[in-house]
Amino acid sequence: MKTVLVTGSSRGLGASIVTKFAECGYNVVINYLNSEDKAFLLAKSLEEQYHIKTLCIKANVADEDDVRKMMEEVKTKFGRLDCLVNNAGIALDNTYQEKSGEDFRKVIDVNLIGTFLVTKYASLIMETGSIINISSDCALGNGYVEGMDYNASKAGVITLTQDFAKALAPRIRVNAVSPGWINTDMNKELESNFKKNEESKILLNRFAEPTEIANVVYFLASDEASYINGSLIRVDGGRR
Repeated sequence: MKTVLVTGSSRGLGASIVTKFAECGYNVVINYLNSEDKAFLLAKSLEEQYHIKTLCIKANVADEDDVRKMMEEVKTKFGRLDCLVNNAGIALDNTYQEKSGEDFRKVIDVNLIGTFLVTKYASLIMETGSIINISSDCALGNGYVEGMDYNASKAGVITLTQDFAKALAPRIRVNAVSPGWINTDMNKELESNFKKNEESKILLNRFAEPTEIANVVYFLASDEASYINGSLIRVDGGRR
């Protein structure tokens, strides 16, 4: 049975991705930092529903020691890792006048350096397999100036994807997914007029469901995508 590690997977998009892999017969590693209760509740639910094994690990992806220890735990329990999804990320939106260098670095540390660290150490326990990085359509010209640190970090994830695809070839494929707006708890508080305006920019006139992103991530990990490497797939409903 194959094993997948999804960072930032106790809730939101990460939880949907973990659930998709469990549904398809993978053992899953749920990484979290703050949402411990949600992580263990999700693990219990997946074990009962899909009869797979789970492992919950608290780790800050921006902390190299945490990442190294996380991979040791994965190797101890499962012996190997077949798939990694770099999903953990943060956003600290405000005006550029209000952003401090410390704020900017925090976003880069988690979103970009975290992706680098987890990929680096995961590749050491992966014989073959697939790595999928979660970028954003904010990295492709659809971002807001209030999130310039987030936009830059997600643009860096795309470049990092291409570089790791070269570095880890041919044994590990590395690709990225670029979602647009998603119906997660984080976005439930959006002002209704703002949401309607954003939906008008999307050819499908709606936000994505988390499962729609998770399905693409799983596809990239599967043998059906065996000749896709170093690529970016936009999953944004045609946002322009």
